Amino acid sequence: MSNDLVSSCRVLYAIGSLDYLWHKLVRTCNLPLGIPLGADSATLSGQELQAIVVNALKLDHNWRNPDAHIQRAIPIIPDANTSPVDSMHLLPGGKWLFTTHFICSHSRQYTDLILWCLDDMTSPRSIITIPIDGRFPVCRAYYQPAQHKFTVAVSSEKDDSTESVEVYHISLDNPAVVTHSESLAIQPVASDGSLLCVYNIGNLRICGDILGATYHQYTMDNVRPCIDAVHIYLRNLVTGATATFKACDGNAHHDQIAFELFRNQYALGCAAPDTFLAHIVSFYDIPPSIISTDLDSAPNSDPNTLEGILSARCRLSHSVWFLYRASSSNLENGIPILNTMTFSGSSWEVIIDRFSPLDHETRFISCPTIASQSSSTHAIMGDHRQLGETGRRAVWVDMGGDMGGEMMLRKWSASRYRRGKELLAGASVLMPSKSGLPFTLGDICGIAFDEASCRLCVSLYNGELYVCDFL
Repeated sequence: MSNDLVSSCRVLYAIGSLDYLWHKLVRTCNLPLGIPLGADSATLSGQELQAIVVNALKLDHNWRNPDAHIQRAIPIIPDANTSPVDSMHLLPGGKWLFTTHFICSHSRQYTDLILWCLDDMTSPRSIITIPIDGRFPVCRAYYQPAQHKFTVAVSSEKDDSTESVEVYHISLDNPAVVTHSESLAIQPVASDGSLLCVYNIGNLRICGDILGATYHQYTMDNVRPCIDAVHIYLRNLVTGATATFKACDGNAHHDQIAFELFRNQYALGCAAPDTFLAHIVSFYDIPPSIISTDLDSAPNSDPNTLEGILSARCRLSHSVWFLYRASSSNLENGIPILNTMTFSGSSWEVIIDRFSPLDHETRFISCPTIASQSSSTHAIMGDHRQLGETGRRAVWVDMGGDMGGEMMLRKWSASRYRRGKELLAGASVLMPSKSGLPFTLGDICGIAFDEASCRLCVSLYNGELYVCDFL
């Protein structure tokens, strides 16, 4: 009997260790998984996938625990009274962080673009610093696994009312060697041949070799600038093929626009033409000239004001004032997914939606979290809300709608099924107003979040930068 039990256990253990089984489980797992950046889960062994899934289950259990808060904050930049972080981008997996810092001295004004390695939480370190003349308040990076390098883009407004996007390539095999790919000046031409003014590039995105962004375009009415429209800019970084598309009319802020880039499509969420309270999310096919890798067929000129090729459209059923964050998950069965985190002005609610060209699902509507509009204006316009890559986790600063008006940092998790039982979506406190950490919620200038590792980076107004350990 004892030998039979031992034999059965060995057989079950052998079956449970099969690569096929774990590859099957990963494809059906509805949790954010810490797959190494740029790796294909199909190339990982069953033992590696088992460790990833077990860690994901532990994180999910702790993340849903209402009593689990941030345990410690490790300083990345411990010195106060330094230049505050202009922008941050924490890549999937939470091990690589890009930051930009504007430095103004008597002799020079420039931006430091810094790549940080957070692999060892006890000792975060900078890998390389790239000084760039001017101020670059928007930063976005993308990992190219085939070349084992990062492609990073930063945008800046110039004195001549044009804006530029600087593109760099950083090889992880030799980070000291940085390639400045190109400097893109976005300055479209009107139908009569005159130059149009461009300002305020936002929503920078990179997917493969394609760069995308939104920007405001305006004309001069007497002596005052008159905003004409918000446009989308697409460029193939290899061939140089470029195109612009009109996104929406009017004075829409980038926080009111959801824009994400996929391999063959891009998604756009913006105000409906009939009312600014309603939003429409649309999926468009990227023109073949932008996707093509044929250098000979790539156009050198900029075909302006093209019409996007619409593939799907969905109108939100609830009113929205601000589209705070949008994130694109990896393709699910070949279908692009757009996740949005919106702010409803009618009831002061945080709403999280999931869109695809096939359907729309409202995944979460929070309890009202804002005490009043006047007391929370800086949080509404600030970088205080982050939605995970797959839209399954999010964090935001609650300005004090309950608990006696105290500020808090909230964490959210999407619903999922476990053993046939649904675990409901819900929010709880990640950092209370009195946390014992070396900063308060009122000190926070911006946050960056990775849902797979539950890692949070926090920049302060005084220039300090921390990475927060949840477990």
